[in-house]
Parts: sequence; C-alpha cells; structure tokens
Amino acid sequence: MTVLQPDLPLAGAGAVRLRWPLAATLALIPAGFVMIGLVIRYFGYAASVGDESIAGFPMGMCRWDCGWYIYIAEHGYHHFPTPGMNAAGNWAFFPLMPVFVGLVHMVLAMVPTMTLATGISILMAYVTSIIAWPLLGRDLKAYTIFSAYLLAGPWSIYFTTFMTEAAFILITTAALVALERRSYLSAGIAAGLLSATRIVGVFMSIAMAAQLLGDHIAARKPLRSFIPEILRRPDILLGLLLAPMGAFVYMAFLRLYVGDGLAFLHVQRAWARAYGNPLMFVWDALTDFPKTGWIPTFPQQLAAAVITGFVLTAILFVRRKWAAGTFSLISITVPLFAGMASTLRFTAAMAPLPILGSRLLARNWLITGIVVLGFFVADYYVARAWIDGALSLV
Repeated sequence: MTVLQPDLPLAGAGAVRLRWPLAATLALIPAGFVMIGLVIRYFGYAASVGDESIAGFPMGMCRWDCGWYIYIAEHGYHHFPTPGMNAAGNWAFFPLMPVFVGLVHMVLAMVPTMTLATGISILMAYVTSIIAWPLLGRDLKAYTIFSAYLLAGPWSIYFTTFMTEAAFILITTAALVALERRSYLSAGIAAGLLSATRIVGVFMSIAMAAQLLGDHIAARKPLRSFIPEILRRPDILLGLLLAPMGAFVYMAFLRLYVGDGLAFLHVQRAWARAYGNPLMFVWDALTDFPKTGWIPTFPQQLAAAVITGFVLTAILFVRRKWAAGTFSLISITVPLFAGMASTLRFTAAMAPLPILGSRLLARNWLITGIVVLGFFVADYYVARAWIDGALSLV
C-alpha cells in the first residue's frame, strides 16, 4: 500500500517512523476543508443578515435558482408556467439533482429539504475531491488546492448549497477518470447521468469521440481505420450511445408531461434571453468599464471568467487532454450564444479547469499554503456577495 511516512518523535521512544496510510490523508484533507468552509460561509452569512442562526443557515444560503430546485424536489415539475412569478415554468432545470434530493427527502422526511440538499451537495463535493486524485497527477499539493477550491474556495458556494454544480462537477470528474482508464462503457454511463444534470452534459459524447480519435492518431494508425475499429468495440459503441440518454429521457418525460419535449429550451424565452454572437457578448462585457472606482463591473467579471476558461482549455489541448479540452471548449462556448449570464458559474464548475489550475499552482508547499489561505478569504467575501445578490454569481 502506498503510504506517507513522516518521522514523528514519541515521548520516551525516540524518533520512530510512523506508517500513515495515504488513503487516510486523502480522506482527511477534504474533510478538514468541509468544516473550515462551513465556518467561513456561516460568518459571511451572519455578517449579511440580521437574524442569523445555525438552523437558518442552509436556507439563508439559498439564492437564485436554488428556490426552483427546492420546488422540484418537493413538488415536481409544473404542468403550466409558474403562477404569480412570470411566464416561466421549471422545465429549464434538468432533473438529476433535484429529483435525487426529492427521493432522499421521501426517506428522510423529518429533515428540511434545504438542509438535506446542503448535506448532499457537500458530500458530492467531498467525493469529487477524492475521485479526482488520479487526474491531479497523484500530487498531494494539487489535491489540497483542489479540495480547498471545492469546499472552502471562492466558488465553493456553488458546490455546497442546492444547485446542480455539485452533481455536475462530480459526474464530469467520474467520466474523465473513466476515460483516463480507457473504460468507455463506464464513461458512457457517467455521461448519461451528466446529460440529465445539465444540457451541456450531452457534449461528453463528443469528448469521448475526441479522446478515441486522439488515441488513434497517437498510435500512428491511418484515419481510414478509425471507424472500422470503433465498430468492432461494443463497449465503446454502447458507451457512446448511453452518453446522451439522460437528456433524451428528460425530453421524453417533457413530451408526455407538458406536450413539448423541448420545453427546457423554449421556456428560455421567459427570461428574455437574446441569442447572438459569443465574441460580441464577451467583447461588450469586457469593455463595460465602471463609471467610478476601479472594481470591475459584473459584466467584466463574467468576461474574465470566460477568458480564463478559454486559456485553461487551450492548455488542456497543448497537453493532449483531448476529452477534457473538447468538453470544456464546447461547454463554455455553447451557453455564450445566449449571452453572458451564469458564465462564471458554468466555468467554475467545469471540472477539467480547476483540476488543471490546481496542478499549475501546486509548485511547492509555500505556494499551496498561500493559495489555500487566499481561498479562505475569498470564500468569506463571495459568500457575502452571494447573499447580497451579486449578479456576476447568478
């Protein structure tokens, strides 16, 4: 078994070598960040509301789409647009996360939905840290940074409250681990779940094909033999077929339930989404300078997130991470056709990007410590901004 072997002096025994299992270290690091993150966000919550309490903390962190997910978990999908709100129904929100929380809530009915969902999200983020270990190069420094990012970092609010990001980053990481092992059937099953979490999950099938093509070219095989080889691999074919099945099942449900299999797309009109050129959206956001002061405007913050995402995606391609690069590129670009809304959240939850960022920052333990401490500070202020309704965080 792989172990860490620090020398620890024991009283009366001299210096001895203690065998400390690596598995225990990998379990304890994110567990520590779970507690630290909860404390930091609680203080942010307490500083932003006038009637703070531990019991009210989970619901106090419920903002934006969170309310929609609570409704789905407790009542299911609408037969009609939401009375008293706008022309929108909750069909835009894919089912895996809220339905899963709803099923667990049926068993643990005594636990409030938001408290239960918060615990489930934190558990998902915790598991994401652990299964990402091979993608982090089995580097303990990178693992520490990534764990802190998920559970006590600037965007940890997305992974520790009732949003889909915790499920999305967990299943994306599972799919990428399967692809690293060339287990295409497992990757297809994970991708199927991913496509039931957010619509961009269907693009994991394209990422799988990109990985297959990259491996084929790296083996110096002729392109004409690519498709014939794929057709001789039932595990690959089944994996590719399973990858979009979550979205297809949801579409079939919507067709039977409300009469429109594309209701998740058509309902976007209720939010007045304007479709256009992604480059123009990014440029307009980037040049939306503040009228006073030096703090970037909300559009500029979103543009910075998108540009950072594209830079990291380019590095993934340079490193020949075909599946991760392809999935990130498509999943960042496609939502941009509908404008800049939520692009920071989408980029922050794109698993390949924080995994790569963690590896790039993990130069030594000093830098790792500085990064983690910076995450703690940012977690507090972002939690306060989240509660106060900062538009860039939507």
